[in-house]
Amino acid sequence: GCADRSPGDYDAARCEACGSECSEEDDMPMGPCEESASIGLGTGIFACVVPLIFACCWKRRRKARQMLVASPSEVQRAMAVVKKNWSQTSTNAEGAGSTSYFLQVEFQAKHSDGSAYAVVAEIVVFSDTYTKASDTKQLEVLYPMNHERDFRAVQDLETEASRTSTGQKVGLGIIACFGVIALVVCIAAMMGTECYWGFALFVLMLPGGALLGYFVIDPVLNAMKKHMGQITVTPCAAPVAATLGSAAAASA
Repeated sequence: GCADRSPGDYDAARCEACGSECSEEDDMPMGPCEESASIGLGTGIFACVVPLIFACCWKRRRKARQMLVASPSEVQRAMAVVKKNWSQTSTNAEGAGSTSYFLQVEFQAKHSDGSAYAVVAEIVVFSDTYTKASDTKQLEVLYPMNHERDFRAVQDLETEASRTSTGQKVGLGIIACFGVIALVVCIAAMMGTECYWGFALFVLMLPGGALLGYFVIDPVLNAMKKHMGQITVTPCAAPVAATLGSAAAASA
C-alpha cells in the first residue's frame, strides 16, 4: 500500500509505504443516509418488478377489450384461411421447455377508401386458438381500420380480455412475496440508519416500474412477437364496380 504524504498534488517521491493502516485510513465508511439509499435502491429495483408485470398485463387486457368492442369504423373483422400450422419447442439451460404455436393465414383487408389488400402472415397464437384453427382451417381476425399489419386473432383477444393464466397468477404471487420481503428490509434499514432516503427511493421506484411496464415493456413484447412471424400486404385489383364507375365518369 501507499500513503500520499505530499502537501499538494500527488507526488510519487513523497509516497510512503504502509501496511494495513492504509486501508483503515483510505476506506471511508458510508454515512447513514448513503447506506439507507443503497439499500433502498437495491430493494426498490427488486420490488418494482411487481408493478411492472401488473401494468404490462393490465394494458394488454385493456387493449384486447377495446378492440373487441370497437365500432366497425375503427376496427374491421375478417375471416382468414389457415394455410399452414406448426409448433416449435425450445429448451433452456435448466431443461425446461416452452412451445410456441404458429399459423400461416391469408385474408383480405379493406380500407376506409374502399381499397382492398391481400394479407399473408405467419403469426404466433395461444394454444387454444391454434387447436381450433388447425381443425377448422379458419381464423377470425380483427384489425384497426387502415392498419391491417396490426391484426389479431379474435380468440386470442377474448382469452387476454377474460382471464389471467394460472402461471401468471403464481408468478405474480411469488414475486409479490419477495416484494414484501424487500419492503421489510427497506423499513428495517430506515429505522436502523434513521434516514428516510432509502425508503423514499423505494417508494418512487414502484410507480417507475409501472410506467416502465406500461410504456416500454409491452411495446417491446409486441414488437418481438411480430418479429417472430412475417406479414406481407399486397394491394388487390380495383373492384369491378369502382372501375366501371371511373370509366363512365371519364367518358362523360
